Amino acid sequence: MLSQNDRFTVISILDDVLGVGTSLKGNEQAHYCPFCHHHKKKLQVNLETQKWHCWVCDSKGKRVSSLLYRLNVDPKKFKRIKEIYDDHYTTPQNDKEERVQLFLPKEYKPLWKKPSGINPSYNNAIHYMTQRGFTMNDIQRFQVGFCDSGLYSGRVIIPSYDDTYNLNYFIARSFYPDEKMKYKNPPVSKNVIMFDSFINWTQPITLVEGVFDAMTIKRNSIPLLGKFVPKNLMNKIFSKGVKKIHILLDSDAQEQALYYVDYFGKQGIEVINIVPDQKDANEMGFTKVNELIKTTKQTSFEDIISQKILSI
Repeated sequence: MLSQNDRFTVISILDDVLGVGTSLKGNEQAHYCPFCHHHKKKLQVNLETQKWHCWVCDSKGKRVSSLLYRLNVDPKKFKRIKEIYDDHYTTPQNDKEERVQLFLPKEYKPLWKKPSGINPSYNNAIHYMTQRGFTMNDIQRFQVGFCDSGLYSGRVIIPSYDDTYNLNYFIARSFYPDEKMKYKNPPVSKNVIMFDSFINWTQPITLVEGVFDAMTIKRNSIPLLGKFVPKNLMNKIFSKGVKKIHILLDSDAQEQALYYVDYFGKQGIEVINIVPDQKDANEMGFTKVNELIKTTKQTSFEDIISQKILSI
């Protein structure tokens, strides 16, 4: 049984990651689901058994740590949760994430193929992608689709495949400007290498936050789906012997960017930190962002110090 202090810590971390929850009977906490984004708190977490389950989209797991793992949260929070439960329960835990087979939504339709008849969703999806600077060639290359019904209705779907061409994630982004929940995440771990099937590991790679940033750069760019490098990506960078990394995180994530510049640099990898002069790479556009990648020099220790001072 959890101590009061550990219970408080677990609840605080869940509230920080999922938003403030509601205490229920039987050691249950209710939160908004980060996968289906239902407007009510349908994700329930049992603080003692660790089991969690969304009653709307059926996302579920056997451990609190697996929930945090799927969301690619701050590694310190993930580690603290594991420490708490490992200290209280002697039953051996499998550190590997429960594997969930992922499929594209059944309502997915390829956006590069115009449907017959009138389809407002198709027109809105095309307009949205065009406004973000993407051509029909980009749409077809990245196999962008859309949904006009179902759980992901009103969203463009951007799939990602691993190096064996199996679907490992997809982004579902609303193309309606008044939609409050811009993204709906599939119920699988974010510990994936987005666009792995496109990556040439013998060439420099560029790490960015969002999928549209990577699509804007076009060449050898990996979206982190956040500010932290997923464990699987970290492992592959070293196993493939990557020699050079460009880090191009958003303007509000330079603290994390400098951390990775320092970390990779100490491992003997040439690292270039590119600070966007707008919020992110997608806002800058293909020409400008690729010019920055070409002209920015390797980040030195002195650069790290000066950039940290400027960010204070």
